[in-house]
Amino acid sequence: MARKYATADRVDIDELLDFVRPRHHMVLTTFRVDGSLQTSPVTGGVDDEGRIVIASYPQRAKAANLRRTPRASVTVLSEEFNGPYVQVDGDAR
Repeated sequence: MARKYATADRVDIDELLDFVRPRHHMVLTTFRVDGSLQTSPVTGGVDDEGRIVIASYPQRAKAANLRRTPRASVTVLSEEFNGPYVQVDGDAR
């Protein structure tokens, strides 16, 4: 199989969700009070409305960051180290 390399290609939502649904290892990036980045490994999934959801406790820094500044980036990883991944940026709710 030919090796694939990172690209800036856009995919439609169905293709994106097909990739994300079976994968649960993710990296969440949020913004601290001073605007610097906070990156956290998280477990996540896709809900019935097609939203990426993550597991966390409300007192964690990532949750406080999102309440204050509801912008985030989630990188969804494959099980294998050099496997495919996708980065999704957007507003948190």
